[in-house]
Amino acid sequence: MDNPNNTYHQGDEIEEIYLPDNDANTASDVPAVTDILPDTADNSENTQMPAEPPIKQSTENKIKSVKKAAEAKNTRNENRQTENIFFSIIADCGEFFCYVALKCIITPLKLLFLLLKFLWTHTALFRDAFSRMAQALWRSVSSPFFKTKRALDRTRKKIRTAKENGDRRTAVKLYLLIVKDAIFGKRGLAVTLFNYGAPIIALVFLMSVVGYATNTNYAIKLSVNGKFVGYIHNEQVFSDAERIMQERITYIGTEETISMTPEYSLEMLGSQDYLDKFTLANKMMEISDVSIEYAYGMYIGGKFYGALVDKEPVEQELERILDSYRTDSKDEDVAFEKDITYVPGLYLSDSIVSTDDIKKLVNSKKEEAAYYTVVDGDSHYGICEKLGMTLEELEELNPGINDEDYMLRAGDKLLKTQEVPFLSVSVSRTEVYEVDVPYDTEYTQDDEHYQGVNTTIQKGENGSNQITAKLYYVTGEEVKRTIVKTERVKDPVTEIISEGTLPPQSSHYSNATVDYDMKYIWPVADGRLGEWGWWDGGYYGHTGVDILADYGTDVYAGASGTVTFAGWDNGGYGYCVMILHPDGYTTLYGHNSEIFVQVGQKVTQGQCIAAVGQTGIAYGCHVHFEVRYGSERLNPRYYLSGLPSLY
Repeated sequence: MDNPNNTYHQGDEIEEIYLPDNDANTASDVPAVTDILPDTADNSENTQMPAEPPIKQSTENKIKSVKKAAEAKNTRNENRQTENIFFSIIADCGEFFCYVALKCIITPLKLLFLLLKFLWTHTALFRDAFSRMAQALWRSVSSPFFKTKRALDRTRKKIRTAKENGDRRTAVKLYLLIVKDAIFGKRGLAVTLFNYGAPIIALVFLMSVVGYATNTNYAIKLSVNGKFVGYIHNEQVFSDAERIMQERITYIGTEETISMTPEYSLEMLGSQDYLDKFTLANKMMEISDVSIEYAYGMYIGGKFYGALVDKEPVEQELERILDSYRTDSKDEDVAFEKDITYVPGLYLSDSIVSTDDIKKLVNSKKEEAAYYTVVDGDSHYGICEKLGMTLEELEELNPGINDEDYMLRAGDKLLKTQEVPFLSVSVSRTEVYEVDVPYDTEYTQDDEHYQGVNTTIQKGENGSNQITAKLYYVTGEEVKRTIVKTERVKDPVTEIISEGTLPPQSSHYSNATVDYDMKYIWPVADGRLGEWGWWDGGYYGHTGVDILADYGTDVYAGASGTVTFAGWDNGGYGYCVMILHPDGYTTLYGHNSEIFVQVGQKVTQGQCIAAVGQTGIAYGCHVHFEVRYGSERLNPRYYLSGLPSLY
């Protein structure tokens, strides 16, 4: 097969030659093989070449030179290709930088445009003013951006054109130029940072200077009576110091005063200390012309009570007073109501007091106002007796209380006086105690007894709680109590009472009449006397008369009245009825088998109220009849009709 670029002759040692196919120019520089080798006839496969052709050496040299030239050309092409790739990458980076920069500029402008459009739509009333302001603002803000955008567009186009023309060096130069302008140009990053940073640096420097000036200490230089004393914050310090000094002087009651004339001047102060009011008071005492001593000024509740040379005995006495209130209870805190302080300093010699005088003072008593709350049943004399004062003293504290038209009412507060210690002591402690828990009452229905007949099935019992409380006392009187914890010690037992539900027996009345001068009719039809009261020979302690009758016989009311008790009596009367009559007397009917009335019911004389029985402490069926007036038991023989004669 013919191949113009690769010809092989049998018998010749000719290496294969590959010509590079890079471009047209390369092909023209290399001579064709046909120009070097001799012509041969077609179909020369069987042709025998001469053993030693005369041009063999020349042909080999030409082939070698062609190979070297091809290798050099390939090397140059490879270097040029690497250089083109490098410049292409740099150019692409420049193009990408311009693209990103354009996006950073265009995107905020779009957002600003949308914002302005929204404001324009929703501010129709102020459109003209807003339009002028927006246009001016737009020009000032957008002008640099548009200039930068145009410059970036131009540079981007130049970079693209250079890349298309294969001029990579020019593209790189343009990219470096735009980077230089972005950093060091008139609107570059460095210039912008300087434009903004310089004012900030100047502002920080200015603030530092101002801060240094404001942090400089200025003090008031104080001179008293022409003598330098020291430096103070303000004039109030001198006023307080003068008041303290005058307190130390005027304690003894003398009219002697010390005049202090201050002089002020403003000075810059370095590390000099300021004088407080107490130190200044001492210095002012030193420059005065009075006899002074070093002592401890005693202040109770902020009031000066004298100066002590030795305060230890007084402190011991105060501690003894506190000990008298201590009980060593848990969490106990004992302290005086008013703060007691000792201020060391210079005091007038006449202001020095003895420890004995201070001890008497702290142990003394004083009178103070208090109030008494009126309760039901109080009278003027009763209140005076409770308070230990006379009517005149009560009138003096409460003007008009002794007037004829003045009425005491429960809850009224009357002014009184009471003695209290000079030093009130407050005590707080944790105490544990028990309180009763009232039991509940539960009622059940009993259809075997008549209405008004109640039977206690289970007796109620109070429970108890253990209380842990924080108690507060002032001079022994409780002023506050805070419950901390409550624990159940014993549960209450519910009382259960059975209530009869049978309707009362139909009302019927006795035919008995009242004898002359008697109050009550005979309460049991066909009943007979069984036992007199102890007044007339009955057994000792028998406070009524017993009337014998058959079980279930009707029992009638001795007189009209109101039922005050109808039920079971635990004192031995069993089922019992008590009636209070209008004249204040009460009759009692005991040991009944049934009860037909209930508490609060109005009954008339002769009305059936119960049935004879043998309940409670009773021997045989009978009715125990009593007459009472208040708590006094009376002899029924003088009130009950139908009793046989005793003689």
